[in-house]
Amino acid sequence: MDTFYFNIYLLLIFTVTITFTILRCVFNIHTLDIFFYPNDANNIIENKIYLFTHILVNFLLGFIFGFNIILGMFIKILIFEVYLHLTEHCDIFYVSKISNLIVIVLISLISYTFGSVVNKALSKL
Repeated sequence: MDTFYFNIYLLLIFTVTITFTILRCVFNIHTLDIFFYPNDANNIIENKIYLFTHILVNFLLGFIFGFNIILGMFIKILIFEVYLHLTEHCDIFYVSKISNLIVIVLISLISYTFGSVVNKALSKL
């Protein structure tokens, strides 16, 4: 996959993330929180939609982009998840446990890698 499409994806995800944060923290619209944040108890496994969304989206991104941009995607996943972690409560001084961040980053990285492996396996057929 050409890096041009990856750059378009990065620009799009940056724009959507900033818009999402403004809607959430300034206008107090929390409709999409179920997809981006664990439940109130911060239990990642309990919130099946949150977990499934992260696994599916990162798997599909790995399948689409493959190993060509894996380093860039790993950096994007890390930055995106840290940003979401810091803005969860709309207060950077009030953050959830760091263990949640570590777990979701690992899940995202593994899902992306697995999608890349499937892409590579299917391209050899």
